[in-house]
Amino acid sequence: MWEKKVERKELMKKTLKILMLIGIIALGINLTEVKAEEVTAPVTTAPQETTTAPETTTPAVTTPQETTTKVEQPTTVQPTTKPDVDTTGKNVKKGGYVKKTVTAYNLKLEKVTKVEKGIRYYVYRKCNNGYSLIQVGNQKLLVESKYITYKCNAKKIVNAADKKYSYNDMKRDLKKLEKAYGSIFKVDIAGKSLDKRNLYYVTLGNAKAKKTVYVETSVHAREYMNTKFIMNVIEDYCRGYDSKKYQGKKYSKIFNNVKLVIMPMVNPDGVTISQYGPKKIRNATLRKNLYKIANGFSFKEWKANARGVDINRNYAEGFNREGAKASAHKNYPGKTPVSEPETKAQISVVEKVKPNVVICYHQAGKVMYHLNHTKLSNMLYSMTHYTHVLSGQVQYGTFSDYLDDRNILNCTLETGLVPAPVKNRQYKKIYKTNKNVLVAVAKMYS
Repeated sequence: MWEKKVERKELMKKTLKILMLIGIIALGINLTEVKAEEVTAPVTTAPQETTTAPETTTPAVTTPQETTTKVEQPTTVQPTTKPDVDTTGKNVKKGGYVKKTVTAYNLKLEKVTKVEKGIRYYVYRKCNNGYSLIQVGNQKLLVESKYITYKCNAKKIVNAADKKYSYNDMKRDLKKLEKAYGSIFKVDIAGKSLDKRNLYYVTLGNAKAKKTVYVETSVHAREYMNTKFIMNVIEDYCRGYDSKKYQGKKYSKIFNNVKLVIMPMVNPDGVTISQYGPKKIRNATLRKNLYKIANGFSFKEWKANARGVDINRNYAEGFNREGAKASAHKNYPGKTPVSEPETKAQISVVEKVKPNVVICYHQAGKVMYHLNHTKLSNMLYSMTHYTHVLSGQVQYGTFSDYLDDRNILNCTLETGLVPAPVKNRQYKKIYKTNKNVLVAVAKMYS
């Protein structure tokens, strides 16, 4: 019995040893795997370090992707400039306007300025992503095409109902017209009057056109309705520049070949005297002398300038042949030829632009003065039915005499009925009769 117990203990010891041995062996195997992993880890991660090296270039790869994402955003989209946009100034489509005040961008779509409704711009071909190139001053900028319209949306400027269309009215309207139509209309100053008013002249159409029609109005003070008439004509030509036609030819094509150069108020001091009397003359000496010159005569019928010189008798050709012998409301030629700033201004403009033809607007009885019958005078008669009057060879110091002496074709149209100043009720008839005269003359030379 005792021997059996001993045998059982020995068996249990052996079994325990075997189990312990198995455990040790198992533990050793695990330790070996751990060590093996620790040893092989650098080996397995080394290739990973090698393969991650290109990851240092990942920003360079993803940068274009980020840029591409920005291009898809409307605020930074960059239009294609070639070949879909003409940046050289060629292939102009026509004049256009924006429907409302919108932002204009450069070719990188950076904001540059605002462009306003009611202003004419030259519009070039559209880009392929919804933008149009327009001329803004000296810059070519981009505007979303959906905001472009080819219908004039400028506000009406010249007030035809104004009975006294004054120098200040004209000055204000010239500024507005140049702002609205600056792409085809330019205002310049040829000098100053005795009372320091600007002697304006304007260019309508292509300033680089080789042919020119020159026009003058309001040389004689009391004939100031012609200034209102010519200012209305200027605005109508500007408004219809891209859409209207004369005898089948667009204004834009006519005035691209033949520009109009117009002096809308040659005698602003005189006009002011005729409209308001000497009280509006700022120079005290001139103002005082005017009362002496008038000697009770009505200032409403004044024709001369602020010094009592008739500008249309102040030219050298036939100077002082006849007329008043001292300062007067009309017909005094002055002490010497070309003594007046208004005369000098007209001569300077004519010498500068070298016109092919000159139209002079006066106001005395629906007649037309010219040296000889010509194609021009016959056409003007067919339009106005003003009576032909041949001026003859005798000269009297007039602007026409100056032009004839230089072989510059000219014609003087006398609007309205005698005497000036003409009643405002005659204006509509004057305008209707003469509104197409200048475009017709320009077409003749285009």
